[in-house]
Amino acid sequence: MDKIILFILFLAFGCLCYFLYINGYMITNMKRAIMYVESQRGKHASFDSCTGFTRRVVKFKESRRYHVSFSSELRKGEVSVELLDAKKQQIMHLTRTQQSVDIDIDKTKRYYLVVRFKSATGKYDLHWD
Repeated sequence: MDKIILFILFLAFGCLCYFLYINGYMITNMKRAIMYVESQRGKHASFDSCTGFTRRVVKFKESRRYHVSFSSELRKGEVSVELLDAKKQQIMHLTRTQQSVDIDIDKTKRYYLVVRFKSATGKYDLHWD
């Protein structure tokens, strides 16, 4: 009987994690950093000696063309931002040299925001309107 209850608890926990992930509240990441502080939706972050990536689900409120801008203040390293569609195809890639882009968004679809770090120290800001 205890094994059944334990199985149900693990299943419920897994369902909760999946629900949080697909709604953008939980992130997956694989990074190494001395310090990393990110805003709730991943639009701003400060970091020190960060290498790796973060990935989260992003949902948009309306279907339209969005202007996305990316700025970073880095003391060293590189940071890039990608937006992937539901099939994990890249629809946007922003870096220090390519800082803005216009993209067409469908509010019924799920998108993945991926931020990649290469030995980066500094902060970034991501904005869409």
